[in-house]
Amino acid sequence: MRILAALAAVLLAAGAEAQEPARSAEPSSGVSADPAACTGFDWSLLREQAWFSAPGLPQVASGGALPDGMPGALLGLRPQAEVAPPFPPTREAKPGTFGGVMTVSAPVTPGLYQVTVSDGAWIDVSQDGRTPRPPLAHTMRPGCRVVAKSVRFQLGAAPITIVVSGAKADMIRIAVAPAE
Repeated sequence: MRILAALAAVLLAAGAEAQEPARSAEPSSGVSADPAACTGFDWSLLREQAWFSAPGLPQVASGGALPDGMPGALLGLRPQAEVAPPFPPTREAKPGTFGGVMTVSAPVTPGLYQVTVSDGAWIDVSQDGRTPRPPLAHTMRPGCRVVAKSVRFQLGAAPITIVVSGAKADMIRIAVAPAE
């Protein structure tokens, strides 16, 4: 019985460690972790939480592309005044914030997709590089250090341009995936 209890304690500790995002290069909202906050979104973001917590998340500089076959990346942002997006964000960013641009290959299957970020930021998506697509839904909850916000868009079979603006830090985790 003691062996089972010890094994359970080790597994629980390992699971908790796996859910804890890496401290280096992690965008931080300054809010302590609240497990209930990470499950209180309007739709499940457990998949994105796993991606954001996994080691080896690729890094993409602003202006770069999400590697094919990768659902997410750590996007390097620049001071908002230094970002020249291909189209203006639909919301003016506050002074002193960060922004960036990332491209994603065309979805194989058109449909409902979600763009999820680890910290608060404004997200605009375009498929013609000039016109932002209207968001269909969004969900955000304070208190979850792994995921902060997810926005859903109806996307066709064309490349995607994502403009991130108004972020408080110079790095943000971002994922693009079909809605579950």
